Amino acid sequence: MLQPFEHWDLALKYRLLFPVLSHFPRYIAYRLASLYGKWECARQKEMAEQIAHQMSRAIPGESAAQYRQWTDYFYGLQQREILDTWRYPHLRTVEQVAKTIEVRNFQQVLEARRDGRPMIFAGAHLGRFWMLGVTTAAYGIATGALARDDEERNTWGLAGPEYRYRKLKLSRLRACYRGDFLMPGAANMRPLLEALRRQPFAILLDVPYAKGSAGLVSVPFFGREAFFPEGTIKLAKKTGALIQPFCVEEHRHGLILDFLPAHEAGALPADESMALLVADIERRIRLNPGRWWQWPALPMFWGEV
Repeated sequence: MLQPFEHWDLALKYRLLFPVLSHFPRYIAYRLASLYGKWECARQKEMAEQIAHQMSRAIPGESAAQYRQWTDYFYGLQQREILDTWRYPHLRTVEQVAKTIEVRNFQQVLEARRDGRPMIFAGAHLGRFWMLGVTTAAYGIATGALARDDEERNTWGLAGPEYRYRKLKLSRLRACYRGDFLMPGAANMRPLLEALRRQPFAILLDVPYAKGSAGLVSVPFFGREAFFPEGTIKLAKKTGALIQPFCVEEHRHGLILDFLPAHEAGALPADESMALLVADIERRIRLNPGRWWQWPALPMFWGEV
């Protein structure tokens, strides 16, 4: 349970601080959000040390200063992504998006859409990943997404200010993506199949589940056996969908949305397909470990909990 100070801190953050920051010039606003992330990192010392510890387990041999630098980036990234929530309404057209986001290798997406192929945009909790559908929709491709947050009820028992912020974020993302948002689960399988035939769907592959959960496959991840859900591969095989990996990179002048070589899931067994996709996720994490959101969940991926 949050202490009263923490509750009011969240309320001020979401109702005052970040809405005000969103009116600053973009570079200044995101710089201030990054500084707020440094304060969060210092305030959450125990969690920050745990994140650095998980980084050191996966990528051993670096200096303590290097792990601290990656952890600082981790916290800054989270605050920049929060600030995005107030920028989404201003990223609805090609002209608006192009000022912030550079798109690479988009032609392969357009060609697949012209051929009528169902498509799964397969990503990971890397960087400001939600900008995928904001960008594709602005370029005329309405995009759906699987989202674990529920707008109707507080499924995860979040503090009131946090829950209200999540609802606002999902509402604005839904408006930007212009596609269906569904929660994972067997109950939504039929709606997902129907939606995938109408529009590309964004699905994140690095969702942690406890070892022994149904539908997990074992693949190598940072030198150890890890467990990832195979649902995306099964869905691609069932619908004939092309799996289109993507990543959203930060750079000084904005973002880069890069579409990587597409993956044909039907050609390989599920575990081999997933191993290829996870190997690419690991490669991208190693380029900048601080931009992976799931470091606290690494023990779950490794089957330790």
